[in-house]
Amino acid sequence: MRKTLLALLIATLSISPSLKAEEAKFEKEIEKRISCPENFLKNPPVYFYCIYRDYHNHKYDEGIEKAQKALKEIEPLLKRNPNAVVPNAVQKNAKLRDPHVKSVASDLHLLLGMLYYKKSMNLDDTSVKKVYRDFYEKLQKKGFDFFQISELMNLYSKKKLFPDDFTEKDQKRFSELLKKMGLKEKDLDALMAKAQQESEKLEKERLAYMKKAVEEFQEAVKIDPNNAIAYYQLGNLYSGILSEGTPEASPAAEEAYYRAALLLKKKGDIAGYKEVVKRLKLINPKSKYLKLLEKGNGNA
Repeated sequence: MRKTLLALLIATLSISPSLKAEEAKFEKEIEKRISCPENFLKNPPVYFYCIYRDYHNHKYDEGIEKAQKALKEIEPLLKRNPNAVVPNAVQKNAKLRDPHVKSVASDLHLLLGMLYYKKSMNLDDTSVKKVYRDFYEKLQKKGFDFFQISELMNLYSKKKLFPDDFTEKDQKRFSELLKKMGLKEKDLDALMAKAQQESEKLEKERLAYMKKAVEEFQEAVKIDPNNAIAYYQLGNLYSGILSEGTPEASPAAEEAYYRAALLLKKKGDIAGYKEVVKRLKLINPKSKYLKLLEKGNGNA
């Protein structure tokens, strides 16, 4: 599916036949040879590649900035004539997969959504770690080693999470460690509360980026209803939410995968079609959409 994604999103860059031998070698050479243009419309194929490169290299903020800038450039063209051809769609050996304005705008929103989603899943959790690090360092300065502190925290966790299994022996050792370290149980309660507060801030930020990702994928299919990968990414996002115990995301994920499957089959991408059907089966083996696909019914 990764090859399909690349084919649909970025230019086919054939710089030299020798670069086709290994993907790793290809990407290394591309890094040396490609210079990202300042403006999207100056060289759209290479600009697309640069955004995807940021995504691939986990430089999400840089990619988001590039995608937003490109969308600002293409917005006037989209309003004027969605079916027009984007200027400079072909540059030497590089070209857009579809030069029409609406397709290019749709792919830009798709890339932006992918960047937001990846950013949401890779947020810096330094603030949460710092709460525990400061606590450990304070006790280590008093002469207690990592294993003693970890034993204390394990006993605390056991007492809070599994009180029925917390034995008298556990309580005795727990009280002993607290006394040695000059702590009270309420100090650990305060530590957990502070860590929880930081975690909630992080979760709030993560959900905000996930919401932006959904909005971008939805905008992508609104602009171009034939954008199969945008539907596929919507399905991935919703199915990811399912793992967090949100069953209402299932119908949305199923429908997104269904639409992606129809479009991929229509394009003749059988490998991509099979991959999407496989994912659909994983989230709901009894999905009504599987039956529709088996019968060959439905319209994209």
